[in-house]
Amino acid sequence: MTLLQNIIDRPLDDDYYTHPTHAPTRRGRLAAVVVIAFIALLMTLAVLQTRAARPAAETERAVLIKQIDQRKRSIALRQEEVGTLTTSVSRLRREQSGAEALARAREQGAVVGTVAVSGPALRVVVDSASDADDRPEGRVRDKDLQLLVNGLWQSGAEAIVINGNRLTAMSPIRAAGEGITVNYRSLTSPYVVTAIGSPRTLPGNFIDTTAAQLWAGYKENFDMRFDVTEREEATLPAAPRRATTIRHAEVLEVSDK
Repeated sequence: MTLLQNIIDRPLDDDYYTHPTHAPTRRGRLAAVVVIAFIALLMTLAVLQTRAARPAAETERAVLIKQIDQRKRSIALRQEEVGTLTTSVSRLRREQSGAEALARAREQGAVVGTVAVSGPALRVVVDSASDADDRPEGRVRDKDLQLLVNGLWQSGAEAIVINGNRLTAMSPIRAAGEGITVNYRSLTSPYVVTAIGSPRTLPGNFIDTTAAQLWAGYKENFDMRFDVTEREEATLPAAPRRATTIRHAEVLEVSDK
């Protein structure tokens, strides 16, 4: 209070009052009081304004912190969803890859004869002549069946059976005495050869082959049986394991270079 009173009484420096014309007056002291009061009022208003603005700033800060926390939780949730989706995509890719591999395996199995197949077919029935005992040239030989089968393959057959025996690349058609064996199984006549293939091309292609023409000559000249019919649907069994098992061949490793 003493300092304040001194400021009010003598607002200017002491050297100022040493001059005779600068002696303190009542008006001067009043002006000093007004100035100091005004400054105090400004300071008070500034303090009050600062205090009033503090709650608003704290509220904005709290809102921002809340929004940041919400964004963090949202990002964490999205990251978790991304992880789940990535796992699902990987699983689906593995499943698709496995399904494709299985489909390729089944397709290759149909080609090599390890799985049963069905589809439109061409049925060829051949047999020896009724007097084959007196005329050996009228008897069906293993080479005659080989010729017939090769003609069907040449015509576009995709799978062939002889009397229910599925043929593969390793299936032998051989003579055994007066009989014939396929896949080391003895056959009895008549010999029924069923070939699955395109119904639009297989019959016509086969009729034009050398095999069909020779068999037509056998029928005409030696009275051997040679009947060709089309079937809308036929089912061919899988070949026996011994007809598809490789015992001596080894897979050759091919270099990338």
